Parts: sequence; C-alpha cells; structure tokens
Amino acid sequence: MVDVGAVADACKGIAPDPTAFAALWRTKQLEYTFLLSLMGKYQNFWTVSERALEFTTRRLGIELSPAQHPRLMNAWLEPRPYTEVPAVLARLKERYPLAILSNGSPRMLQAGLVHSGLRADFRWVISADAVRLYKPAPKVYAQAPKQMKLKKADILFVSSNSFDVLGAKSFGFKVCWINRAGVPLDALGPRPDLVVASFEALRTALD
Repeated sequence: MVDVGAVADACKGIAPDPTAFAALWRTKQLEYTFLLSLMGKYQNFWTVSERALEFTTRRLGIELSPAQHPRLMNAWLEPRPYTEVPAVLARLKERYPLAILSNGSPRMLQAGLVHSGLRADFRWVISADAVRLYKPAPKVYAQAPKQMKLKKADILFVSSNSFDVLGAKSFGFKVCWINRAGVPLDALGPRPDLVVASFEALRTALD
C-alpha cells in the first residue's frame, strides 16, 4: 500500500546516495527479522529497525547527529501511500472486510495508518508482535483467520514482497502479488493466484 522507498527522502542530506542507504537499511531490516525468528530471539520491529540502521551507518561510514537518528526512524511512522491506494481501499471496503497483517509493531502500524489516513479502511490491524515471530513463519499468518473468524481459504492475501507471497501461499491463503517493479518471482515455492502491477489492477481483477 505504501512506498517503502519513500524512506529514502528522509536520508537526503545524510547519505551521499540516499536511495542506496535506504535500500541497505531495508535489506538488513528484513534479514534481521528472518534471523531473529530462526534463532528464537524476538525483538519488536522498531528495535529491529534501529539495529538495521546502526549496521547501515557503520557499513557506509556515516555518523548520525542526535537530530538525524530520530528523523530517520520517524520515517517509518510516516508512510506515503501509492497514489491509487486511498480511492481503491475506499471501494474495496464496501465489498470486503479488510485487514492488515504486518511485521510492524502495534505502535508503528497505528502511527503509520493515522498518518496515511488509511486507518478507517481496516476492520483489523494485526501485528506479528502478538506471536513474537516474523513472516514467513506460519504462526504469523495463522493470526488472520483466527482474528477475522474466517477460513484461510476465504482470505485473499495481498503483498508486494515475494517472500511474503511464498509464505502466505504455503500457509494456504489465496494470494495476490502486487509486483510494481515487474521482478521475477523467487523460484522456491508455490506461485501466487494473481499477479498485478497496482491496487487499481487488483480492483479491476476482483470486479
């Protein structure tokens, strides 16, 4: 729903190449969730993001000022939705009960949804924090049918992350991959039921 790459905007003036800085930060952020889940050493997503930022600055030889650190971290609390998302969600919620299932901590999710103006579109906001694991662990996906009181076969899971697509499909959801960049699917497991380039294309497919 939101452009994670927009975090690069907060990196301007801090890193010579803000896009590369944000990409490395995001890569380590996800890598740490995988490692922590496998090791059984859970830390919430805010802490994971701070640890990933610490690695990124050390790796790139950048020293943050006291003001720059909160500026970068707060970028995760101020997501920027893709342009078509608000209108599409407003239409979808008239036909379907909508939920978010995210690795984000509850505080991060609530702040981000309020900032983006999307909170009212979702009946449920579900965080991986409840099971102290991260996607693609099956216990994370199992929260959705449990809290929504639906069979997993009746849920369409939508993600832009290929690892999330594989995890959700393996769990038993119907899955839509929003592949904006047109990248290849990871060759590790089941294929999504639907591949589209945007939320507008998803709405058209559902129609």
